[in-house]
Amino acid sequence: MAGPLPVLVQGLGPMGLKILHAAQADPDFDVVAAVDVAEPLAGRDLVDVAPGAPPGITIQPTLQQARNAAAATADLRDAIVLHATGSYLKAVAPQLEDALQLGLHVVSTCEELSYPFVRHPNRSRELEGLARAAGRTIVGTGVNPGFVMDQLVVTLRAASHAIRAVTVRRVQDPRPRRLPFQRKVGLGLSRHDYDTLAASGKFGHVGLEESGWLVAAGLGWDIDGWTTTLEPVQPDPQGPVLGTLQRLQGATADGRTVLLHFEAHSGVEASFDEIEIDGTPPLKLRFVGGVFGDDATAAAVLRAARVIPSAARGLLTVLDLPLRARPHSE
Repeated sequence: MAGPLPVLVQGLGPMGLKILHAAQADPDFDVVAAVDVAEPLAGRDLVDVAPGAPPGITIQPTLQQARNAAAATADLRDAIVLHATGSYLKAVAPQLEDALQLGLHVVSTCEELSYPFVRHPNRSRELEGLARAAGRTIVGTGVNPGFVMDQLVVTLRAASHAIRAVTVRRVQDPRPRRLPFQRKVGLGLSRHDYDTLAASGKFGHVGLEESGWLVAAGLGWDIDGWTTTLEPVQPDPQGPVLGTLQRLQGATADGRTVLLHFEAHSGVEASFDEIEIDGTPPLKLRFVGGVFGDDATAAAVLRAARVIPSAARGLLTVLDLPLRARPHSE
């Protein structure tokens, strides 16, 4: 890289602020703008909301206004939007489209953007067309999907062949995590409220199927279809729900299998992440204590942003990103 990459942070909720602080502390990035539509935030000085942030940045309600303000003092030719406003692609797609039309790259925490081609084929084509027309790159990433349950699995393929099965277990206590994550897994809900939210289709960990498709794509497997389960963890039938257990299973026609197990509840004795690959040789990788999701998500976003100048243009996945930013001299 020739110098720090200019970044605009869109979405100043708990995750957006985590990303903002990580970018501010990283010499590879220059935070030049912030965007949030929330009335308590828009129009305020960023340092009032995020102590330690660059002075003189006013939080803007739209990306267009933020870009215009930043352009007065910064070179935005390689500017990247660090986007953290939602998990569902349909809801955030207009923001992503605006960014591309403004000539900005995008790295988003939207889970459904991590592999949108199956669930949202039409929207994927639209985003791909906009990105290519603008000469920009857009990618969705995070700790999961984006790393533990997919990218890391595909990386381990380099050390094993003739793979017959992949099993990933992500088991964590949600209490140290940000409040939106705790709500997403149902911590403290009544069983009635849990079942109501589960029936809405907008509940639980978002992105497990996207992780499955990333694994399949990285291994070159044709999965016939996925079986998913979503269950409350409620040891006491009269007590509150402690969290969620989700599983995703898929198989190829010749019997090769993928199992993704996601467990987040307050009864977890010790958090961990574990990947098992039944291949030659067999592999087992375990993170004792687990990969802390909030900090790791910020790291994943910055890692993706760091290599954007060296990446292809269009709608990418984490599997398409280069491992490093190409040195400026190359």
